[in-house]
Amino acid sequence: MAASSSPSRSAGTSVAKKSAEGARRPKRARTSKSAGPDIALARRFEEKAAAALAELQRLHPELTPDSTALVAISGGRDSVALLHCLVASGWKHLIVSHLDHQLRGRESDGDAAFVKRLTKKFGLVCEVHREDIAARSKDKKQSLETAARNARDAFFHALSEKHTTPHVFLAHHAEDNAETILGNLCRGSGLHGISGMPLSATTRKGLTKLRPLLETRRAEIDAYLKVHRLQWREDSSNTSRAHRRNRLRHDVLPMLSDANGRDVVELILRTARLATRDEACLQETATHLVEQERLLAPDGSLLITSEFKRAHSAVQSRILKHWLSELRNVPLVGAYEVESALAMLQPDGPAKTNLHGGLHLRRKAKRLWVE
Repeated sequence: MAASSSPSRSAGTSVAKKSAEGARRPKRARTSKSAGPDIALARRFEEKAAAALAELQRLHPELTPDSTALVAISGGRDSVALLHCLVASGWKHLIVSHLDHQLRGRESDGDAAFVKRLTKKFGLVCEVHREDIAARSKDKKQSLETAARNARDAFFHALSEKHTTPHVFLAHHAEDNAETILGNLCRGSGLHGISGMPLSATTRKGLTKLRPLLETRRAEIDAYLKVHRLQWREDSSNTSRAHRRNRLRHDVLPMLSDANGRDVVELILRTARLATRDEACLQETATHLVEQERLLAPDGSLLITSEFKRAHSAVQSRILKHWLSELRNVPLVGAYEVESALAMLQPDGPAKTNLHGGLHLRRKAKRLWVE
């Protein structure tokens, strides 16, 4: 049975009145000598979040505390901390967005009810949608994780249109990013995969996902919740070793830290920053080649020019992936599809390869096209 959780017994019964009840903009916590380490960690959380929000506003000048934005709230500790932080920072027009996955029975119902109460206390608009993720997974022959992710994306896009806003705040933090990177590495991902989650990213349909907590650590989030005496909901599935991400979180990352003798999360994130830099360079080179050599034909096909053939395979692969996924709208273009496309460029390569969605990539002479 789900229950509202709190980092300490003293905070287990109610959300502090000054930081939630009836307040659209909760106050920062006051310093207390007895709170020492928690205050320091909570301040670090606030400083990192403030820096990230400033950078997001620099990247997206239209994004201001007075603009409307969605904020994804599950009711868990990370999203509660995000919502409280945004409201405390003066964001006035947030649309709290909660998708009930209907995977945990009464616990899921309790999460939705909690989010509604929390939203009401902050005086914000709340949007709750119920979706049978298990049925969606079965119907579309997808994993539960993929079905849930696609359902969330569809939900956010629908709300984006309804409320005329291109922005959604997400509560991913540093450990989430490290888990994603490690998971991608275990799948044999390239530079893009080990670059991790970006601070902001825009989907094909124009929805920009914003992650202001991406540099914050879990301990800083916990301290922020404790200092502000905030409640949240515990997801019982977060401790299940049946989920791959949970095994990475609870078993693999701690083991790697122990074996390495230092915090491996920060090392993984350092690798991600280096990979992001190198990936950006390769993407820039690929974009320049496409524009300079005019590789796109009027009918949308890709021209295999001598300049394209002379390019490094790392550049070719990025051109092919961008062309397939962004310009030809081919779904689920991954490393396998890109490698298959590269193989078609060889003198003895195949003239056809299968793609997702019942599509095919074909080659004839010096041209590639999708049908």
